[in-house]
Amino acid sequence: MKYTTIFKGNSESDLLNIFASNPIDILSLSLDDPPEILTEFVKKYEGKFLAGFISYEYGVKQLGVPVHNLNGFPAAHFRVYDSFEKNKNIEIPKNIDWDQFKSTLLKSEYDSGFEKIQNHIRSGDFYQINFTHSLKSKTKASPKELFLKLRGKNQVGYSVFMEHNDWAIHSLSPEQFIKIENRIITTKPIKGTFPRGQSQEEDNYNLKSLLNSEKEQAELYMIIDLLRNDLGKICKTGSVQVLQSKSIQKLEKVFHTFGVVQGKLKSNLHPIEALLSMSPGGSISGCPKKRACEIIHGLESQARGIYTGTIGYILPDGTLNFNIAIRTVTQIGTDLTLGVGGGITIESENENEYMETLMKASSFQP
Repeated sequence: MKYTTIFKGNSESDLLNIFASNPIDILSLSLDDPPEILTEFVKKYEGKFLAGFISYEYGVKQLGVPVHNLNGFPAAHFRVYDSFEKNKNIEIPKNIDWDQFKSTLLKSEYDSGFEKIQNHIRSGDFYQINFTHSLKSKTKASPKELFLKLRGKNQVGYSVFMEHNDWAIHSLSPEQFIKIENRIITTKPIKGTFPRGQSQEEDNYNLKSLLNSEKEQAELYMIIDLLRNDLGKICKTGSVQVLQSKSIQKLEKVFHTFGVVQGKLKSNLHPIEALLSMSPGGSISGCPKKRACEIIHGLESQARGIYTGTIGYILPDGTLNFNIAIRTVTQIGTDLTLGVGGGITIESENENEYMETLMKASSFQP
């Protein structure tokens, strides 16, 4: 079983449960490789099952913004499979251990970054930015066993496991980036987060607080507007519409609000070109996107890699379904890296934002 890829959705998502191994071809791109290579690769294998990812940095590079080095990790990686299994029953292993995830960023460094962001917003550089940092852990577990254990703790709608010779990706994402089916493109940005309560009463109170929060609503509407703009560049004129402006998603540890935006792809555009054009996702970069990505490069000292990039599949019928790779762990040998972050606006409060990032990591702790 070489180069296994596993996709797992849930009852509320439209991601298929798929297991595939032993690909017939693989493409790995560096940051310097042009996106046309990926487009030609996907076109060559139309009618096959493809799985792959585009890193955050590869998407940003296409905007003409400087990025950090990926240190040998693929900037984009796609595989072609002759066949795949649907709804394969894989047992969750019981005794899997890993260390506590600990932040690599000092709180004083987070505070400094937060203050710089507020100054940029006051200067009119952007309205909102996604500020992230990473947590580290170690494990002796095999990548596949670890993924299944993490998936058991996070029954989210867009989870993906990808294993290679010297790396593995465990993406337990609740967020769909884009789905393209019959040339209709849909995106579902998440913005707005509140913790789940310890009791039913507290749970209800927190959900009501999220729905009534003007700050969280403004954050969501800004990103919906950005994604309408992104879709406007690749969709037929007049076809882009907001289907849902504020819906609720309930996860194990947090509540989220999200929106749904849809359009019809221009007839001369291939779905993989649309995915590349939309990358990186608006919900994990900022508004306006290019300026936010420039500032992120200065604020964050290391590459994000696959974290906040996008992972997904293309079915033999051409349907494309990709997540936003949040709540995502990269495993290299025994080392685990988990990215966490959140959207910051002028109304954000430092302590709340920092605690929110740690709260998002809580369902990954052993």
